[in-house]
Amino acid sequence: MAINPFSLIGPLALPRLALLLNHVVASEPVAMAKLTPHVGRTIDIRWTSSFVPPFAAWLAPGSTSADWAPQPVRLTVTPAGLFELATADAASDIPAGLTLTVHLTAPWTMARRALQGERPEVSIDGDAALAETASWLMKNLRWDIEDDLARWVGNTPSQVLRSVGESLRQAVLRWRPQAGGRPGFREP
Repeated sequence: MAINPFSLIGPLALPRLALLLNHVVASEPVAMAKLTPHVGRTIDIRWTSSFVPPFAAWLAPGSTSADWAPQPVRLTVTPAGLFELATADAASDIPAGLTLTVHLTAPWTMARRALQGERPEVSIDGDAALAETASWLMKNLRWDIEDDLARWVGNTPSQVLRSVGESLRQAVLRWRPQAGGRPGFREP
């Protein structure tokens, strides 16, 4: 079995990702109101992938895509309408109210889709009411990075950074390798 880099990064990154998720949910009072009827319910997030990193055969011969997928995560809905990262002990005792299975593709495909504003495929299994709420959250919540930057550096610098980022995004979306292996840009 391969050494999963996510098993090393996960314990450090998951609490911060839960804080980011709560920040996004807390910025939208409607989202918090939709979550409050589900207090105490759990949501398991699992990942599936058919992608095996190119260096996996070199690092760990015989490894599969499951060896390289992130570990499952369990979130519990709090009375405030936010999420709390469940401990490993609590995760094994209580069955999940909802299971979200995120289908991961190759990193470059996920990056391209993210630049185009697409999300990865997600399968939802479990309680219908909680599934409806989770679906609404995935469709309607967005992280307003510009607003958060404006709190730190002011409105004008955050707008400049947004326009530079948008220009870079457009340039990356237009770029594609041409015949003969030379990179080039598509005409808009």
